[in-house]
Amino acid sequence: MSSRQYGVDVAAYQSTNMSSYHAAGAKYMIVKLTEGSSYFNPKAHYQIESAHAHHMYVHAYHFATFSDSVSRAKKEAKFFVAEAKRNNISKKRYLWLDWETGDGNSVVGSRSSNTKAILAFMKVCHNAGYKVGLYSGTYVLSQHVDTTKIVKKYGTCLWIASYVAMGRIDSPDFNYFPSMDGVAMWQFTDNWRGLNVDGNISLIDIHTDGAKKKPVEKPKPINKTGIVYAPVINHNPNWKIRLLDSDGHYTKYIRTNTRWKYFDVKIIKGMKCYKLGTDTQWVPAKYTKIIL
Repeated sequence: MSSRQYGVDVAAYQSTNMSSYHAAGAKYMIVKLTEGSSYFNPKAHYQIESAHAHHMYVHAYHFATFSDSVSRAKKEAKFFVAEAKRNNISKKRYLWLDWETGDGNSVVGSRSSNTKAILAFMKVCHNAGYKVGLYSGTYVLSQHVDTTKIVKKYGTCLWIASYVAMGRIDSPDFNYFPSMDGVAMWQFTDNWRGLNVDGNISLIDIHTDGAKKKPVEKPKPINKTGIVYAPVINHNPNWKIRLLDSDGHYTKYIRTNTRWKYFDVKIIKGMKCYKLGTDTQWVPAKYTKIIL
């Protein structure tokens, strides 16, 4: 899956119909669910429904009003998580914290206190089983938040807003990318393709769990020759093992506590077998041990 995908973020100001955004190339939507500890977006349900109908990934964000208060941050996070669950936001997606100036939220606290509050919020969301991220403008993140701690805790999880110019922008100009460690997504315009909606582009694949795929292990070569040992079965030295022919018919027996040279390996009647001599002398591997 490509890491650089276009997406939009929507609130109550936008339509409940995602068709125009999808037609313009948006692969995902980030819907504003909540703000503070009581407001929820009245259009969210319909925006989510439309996004799913257009096969868009759906993430969600919360607008913070807790400033640098850890206790209020936890309260707002619990409210956000409850709304995310109520709206069936998949735990494969991100819950983003929008922490910026506005609606009573203050960013002028110390970097330390701001960061503690932000981390407290993100922890509640993360503990609820969601992926988490932090949104704000370049200046706020660089001047008022210790993003190093955020990224150390949650990996590449910053959603950064930085516009080269105001007005319509159709695609990002990476010559003006606001370079910063830990950026997962860049909001590069507030009027993407003339649709009066924020335009974003992901820098990492935000739609997988981020886990590295394990390399496919090559099957180990099977030795076609060697020595097998037929151990005593059920502590009975008189126990014998019945052999098969290559078509799966039982033939003669061999005694346990004996060693045999084998010349081939084959699956017969769903069992791995070793050829001890002719095509009528195959011993089931489950009754033997390879010793050479």
